[in-house]
Amino acid sequence: MSMKDIIKCYVSGRHTVDSEQDGTVSFAVPEYGVLFRCGAAGSKTDMEIIAFLTFLRFVEHNIEIFKPRKLHIYTDFPLLVYLMNKGALIPGMDAVVREAEKYAKNVEFEVKFIDGKENRAAGSVVDIPAMPANSKVKIKTFANLDTIGKPINIKADMAPPQTDGGIKI
Repeated sequence: MSMKDIIKCYVSGRHTVDSEQDGTVSFAVPEYGVLFRCGAAGSKTDMEIIAFLTFLRFVEHNIEIFKPRKLHIYTDFPLLVYLMNKGALIPGMDAVVREAEKYAKNVEFEVKFIDGKENRAAGSVVDIPAMPANSKVKIKTFANLDTIGKPINIKADMAPPQTDGGIKI
């Protein structure tokens, strides 16, 4: 497989400097000039997984441009790399793997580790080139989706049941 057959993508969930709860989730596809970033709240794990699943949902709605090539999805969150490459061996995380498989059923991807300073999803907006005028990326369709669905509680087997925790997809 040549580098032309691969699309480099990046995902990130970060807390703001002064908060352990509030932050941003983001993903980037520099080749297509895409940088998505929005506010989020939750643990570091919650935000990283939300960023990853949001990216896969974006891929699902732009499948015609992603399907012919393999995705290398870079993250600086080792747990996500381990989870997606070793299977759901972590109690309560199998729901995340199932969601990822559902969204990415029509595309080949591999999750890889990258140093945080090189994670383009967490970098500056000017680090991502503008989207080409002839891009076939569907932003409006993706933006109009209902992003709140059945909650996935990734802590189900690790802590007592929570009434307002977990990841909502």
